[in-house]
Amino acid sequence: MDSWLIIATIMMLFFLISIWMAAAKWAAKQWYLLSFLTLVGAVITYGVLQSSRPEPKPENTMLKSMTVEDLMAQLQVQLKENPNDAELWFQLGQGYLLNKELDAALICFDYAIQLTEQPSSTQLAAKATALYYLGSQQMSDEVSLLLEQALQLEPYNEAALSLVANDHFISFRFQQAINTWTYLLDSNDPKLDRESVIRSIDQAKALMQTPTR
Repeated sequence: MDSWLIIATIMMLFFLISIWMAAAKWAAKQWYLLSFLTLVGAVITYGVLQSSRPEPKPENTMLKSMTVEDLMAQLQVQLKENPNDAELWFQLGQGYLLNKELDAALICFDYAIQLTEQPSSTQLAAKATALYYLGSQQMSDEVSLLLEQALQLEPYNEAALSLVANDHFISFRFQQAINTWTYLLDSNDPKLDRESVIRSIDQAKALMQTPTR
């Protein structure tokens, strides 16, 4: 049973990284550090994740010395000056999500959506993620609706598809998980970490071949 808990936690970490990748187009420099810290934590804890992120550029040297709390504090200061900035609310929600402060993340994502005339697929998928983990990884009607809306806007949305695949995986629906990850590989998104997706597919295939007792 412990092994399944480890697998589920690893899959959650992979998923949080994918959320970051979707948000990177907005704040790549700040969220590079958050992603880096998440990967380091995963390696130390489980020794199974490997990072394929490029080395930071010289101008990011100072950023490396900052903590997640420092970055989030900066966002909070900016929000005091611009409380109606949906992008800042979303970025702050990402920070809370990576820190597993799910209630705070959900509040931030709600503000981001309310302040956006047409919510993006990434915003909807992020809110679905917070609700999913707040609900003990249950695919509730609200989560399903948010994912459906996100995929209607962007059929290959990595965050939404990753959550769907993750739910199939931890529920032992390995073939459905494989199908979803395979569909994601059809995406032309150059930012997609295809190696991680392929590793997930291979892991699901291996578990399908493991005889049940």
